[in-house]
Amino acid sequence: MKCDFSLAHYKEILETALAAGYSFLSYDDDLEEHRGKRICILRHDIDYTPERAVFFGEIEADLGIRSTYFFQICAGPYNIRERRNHQVIRRLNDWGHHLSLHLDLGWNPDSSWAEVVDQVKKEKQIFQLMTGVTPGETVSVHNPHRYADRVMNQVVEGMPHTYEPKYFSEIKYFSDSQGWYEGCMCAIFREKKYPHIQFLTHPYIWPKEDKGGFIANMAELIKDRSVELESYLVKYHPVCKKEEKTLRSLLQGSAR
Repeated sequence: MKCDFSLAHYKEILETALAAGYSFLSYDDDLEEHRGKRICILRHDIDYTPERAVFFGEIEADLGIRSTYFFQICAGPYNIRERRNHQVIRRLNDWGHHLSLHLDLGWNPDSSWAEVVDQVKKEKQIFQLMTGVTPGETVSVHNPHRYADRVMNQVVEGMPHTYEPKYFSEIKYFSDSQGWYEGCMCAIFREKKYPHIQFLTHPYIWPKEDKGGFIANMAELIKDRSVELESYLVKYHPVCKKEEKTLRSLLQGSAR
């Protein structure tokens, strides 16, 4: 088993967890009812690549696992109403996965913390209108370190969220955002060191094939996005289509 951030190893991580006797719960489940058991709350924050979420969802569905996917409604890199992303959300929902709001508190610099609960309600309504899916009660705050004193290990009245003590300090919390700080998750599950875990992934970090570490994977992601934009403009913009050779030549020159 090669420990990397490929989709193949993600599947191996989940298989290891199941073999070790872990059950996968959602934020709707009562954790107190599972205190004597090994459990994992599996969560995905969608930041840059909604299309990759479907690979995670399919792996989990094949293994009989239901996880929670959090999508932004005001994300700079993606739009949940765009056809491809909309289809991803509907497919995840059809597989029985939970969907909810990845809350970006920074989109409006004039908003105040006092307005956050009302903002969540409004964004959930927009989420449902845009996707046809009712989001769950629990939200995930985007870039929570910006609001650490308000969110991290705090209860926010009227806004259940993924960084409450019962999900953050009272059980073991793991995130892939800066690599594994206690070794790969496959070893964590295999050793059964922590009976209760919240496990967060960001699908943009996990390509189909690992390219040699985080930075190499990010470089490949940026390259793929550049190629995607180039192809889109050549196909749909009349001037770019007409001047395709010149455009591609200039792009090759700027890449040197």
